[in-house]
Amino acid sequence: MGWLVTGTTMLALSVSEGLLKWVSELVGATLFTSTLFFFGLLFLMVICLHFSIRISALTNQVRKLTQSIGILDLEKKTLERQIGQTIWQSDSSNLEQL
Repeated sequence: MGWLVTGTTMLALSVSEGLLKWVSELVGATLFTSTLFFFGLLFLMVICLHFSIRISALTNQVRKLTQSIGILDLEKKTLERQIGQTIWQSDSSNLEQL
């Protein structure tokens, strides 16, 4: 959504010379192209900040998921050992009955 708004704003500033002059005077830029580059750079900085926050959240989520998988794998191996011992013990008791 941010891409659409920014793209539309940059297009409107590029096409409308009066709007670009007004924004340039408001910002205090002497060249109109400086205003366009300023807003483009500002947009890129906001995008970088947004992606940095998202990557940090995803890193935490991956860490938690990895820990959960490790715990589940340990529980699975423990249950497999318990089932294996139970089957082994039941087989030896069947042999004793023969």
